[in-house]
Amino acid sequence: MNSRNLLSQVWLASSPNLGYKAKHRILDHYGGAEQAFDRFDPHARSLAGDKAYQELAKTRLMGLDKIAAALRRIEASVCIAGDESFPDLLRDIPDPPDLLFYQGMLNRDFGRAVAIVGSRRETRYGREQAHKIARELSENGIKVVSGLARGIDTAAHLGALEGGGHTVAVLGSGINNIYPTENKELAARIIASGGAVISEFAPNADPFAFHFPFRNRLVSGLCQATLLVEAREKSGTLITVGHALSQGREVFALPGPVDAPGSAVPHRMLREGAGLVTCARDLMEDMGWTVRELAEQTQFPLPDLTNDQRRLYDALCVEPLDFNELQALLDLSTQELNVLLTTLEMHGLIQTLPGRTFKATYN
Repeated sequence: MNSRNLLSQVWLASSPNLGYKAKHRILDHYGGAEQAFDRFDPHARSLAGDKAYQELAKTRLMGLDKIAAALRRIEASVCIAGDESFPDLLRDIPDPPDLLFYQGMLNRDFGRAVAIVGSRRETRYGREQAHKIARELSENGIKVVSGLARGIDTAAHLGALEGGGHTVAVLGSGINNIYPTENKELAARIIASGGAVISEFAPNADPFAFHFPFRNRLVSGLCQATLLVEAREKSGTLITVGHALSQGREVFALPGPVDAPGSAVPHRMLREGAGLVTCARDLMEDMGWTVRELAEQTQFPLPDLTNDQRRLYDALCVEPLDFNELQALLDLSTQELNVLLTTLEMHGLIQTLPGRTFKATYN
């Protein structure tokens, strides 16, 4: 961290009340961030507004060396367009960020990536599907990008981690002020696994409501495709979809139960031409990405199974089901079904979830 220009841009980003247009008025007036830092004077008040002017004047007193030291204390890195760590994909969007703060690993060649976004008030179905698809994408070396929010975002990040690949969280707050707070541990796992937590807001920035629609353009901009998993009408997730379309990215949606509120938006997107996704293979094939690795990883040798054992296993490969659903589907007695479940669990082919629900395992 020794570039005066970069640190001067960090100084500009440190003001919560300095808007995008005001920042560029300052840059245009002074001729750049470094010149603005060196020649900052009362005239900037008319360009930035009173609050932003006061914030910048106060931070400027620290000096650039102390700004750099503060970043080192929280192990934060900063990049701007043209740097080796600034993803090329973001350079081509209509309104690219001036700079990015990040913890973890970030590269110019971001590689294949999919944004998985959806409702914070997710259903079990949406959560499990987001987790499963993210895991399968991750197993194939495809990055999963999301916003670290509750619900679908969290499920996508966790699925990517389980798949052994990399995932990137784009925050609507600063990287030193993780929101929601219960996802601090998840953010640490993302960084430790070789992924990244990134934000264009100052490291200690609060999660203001207006930050999130703005950050959503980065979620979609980092990826070649965006997958929508559950969203209600007037959901903020639609903003991400809108950004993806304006950026020329592919948009996909996961269908859901027709009577579920969270299915309304994905189903409308499907009617309007979004790609239909029921598994990672669907998305990868539509994108022209190889699925050879996925096929190899999901095909593992099964032990010899009876017809009933195979019927049970195949049913749980489609979706998790509870005991009563399985009994009705397979037309088995309670005792017969209990024996089958116990046998398949002993073989490691299924696992029991809370509420006497069962799912197939893939390892």
